Amino acid sequence: MNLKKNSVIYSTILALAVFGMLGWSLAINRGGEVRADDENNTTVDEETLEDLYESVFHRPADASGKAFHRGRKLKDVLRDFKNSQEMRYYGALFKAVKSYEEAQRAPGTLTETEKQSYLDLIDSALSNLLAWVATLPDQDACKGTVGAIEARDAIQAAYDGMSPVARAAAEKGIFKALKELGKPRNLAVHPKCLRMPTPSVSPSASPTAIPTATPTATPTPTATPTPTATP
Repeated sequence: MNLKKNSVIYSTILALAVFGMLGWSLAINRGGEVRADDENNTTVDEETLEDLYESVFHRPADASGKAFHRGRKLKDVLRDFKNSQEMRYYGALFKAVKSYEEAQRAPGTLTETEKQSYLDLIDSALSNLLAWVATLPDQDACKGTVGAIEARDAIQAAYDGMSPVARAAAEKGIFKALKELGKPRNLAVHPKCLRMPTPSVSPSASPTAIPTATPTATPTPTATPTPTATP
C-alpha cells in the first residue's frame, strides 16, 4: 500500500516537474521572441538620432536627415547609415589610417618603404573622399553642420590629449614633406560663414539715421492712338 502510494506521489511530482520545465521553456522562448520583436520594432527618437549621427558620422544630424529618419526603425536607420556614401568614403579613410596604426603597433619597426606604402593608402583614400566631395551639390554654407572652426577645435582637443612626444610629431604634416604646421589652434581658418557671436555695440556709438530719399513717381506718358486711315 505504501509502495503504491509512494509511486503515485513520485509520479505526480515527476509530472509536475515535466510540465513546469515545459512551461518555463515556453516562457523563455516566448520572452526571447518578444524581446527580438521589440528590438526589431524599436523606433528612433530625435535624441537617439543625434547620438547616432555623432557616433557614426562625427557630426550633428542635419535637418533633412532628422526629418527623414525620425520615427523609423533602428535597424533600418543603421542599415541606411552603413550603405550611405558618406560612410563609404569616410569609412575608407578611417580604415586606411587604422591599418597604419595596427602596423605601427605590431612588433618590430616599419621600414621607410613600408611606412610609405601605408601613407599611399591614406593618400588614396583621402583623394577619393575629396573627389567625391567635389561632386556634391551646393548648399548654404551658414547651414552646414560642421564648420572650419568646429573642425579646428576638435583637432585641438585631440592634440591636447597627446603625450609630449606625440604632440611634437603631430605638429608636422605628412603629405608635404613633413611641413611644419604648428599647434592646431594656430592653423589659419578661412570659413565661408563664421558662426560667431555678434559683437555688442557700444551705447555711446549711436549711429545717425540717414534719411532715405523718397523717389518721385514719374508719370507714364499716355500713348496717343494712331488714327486709322479710311479707305
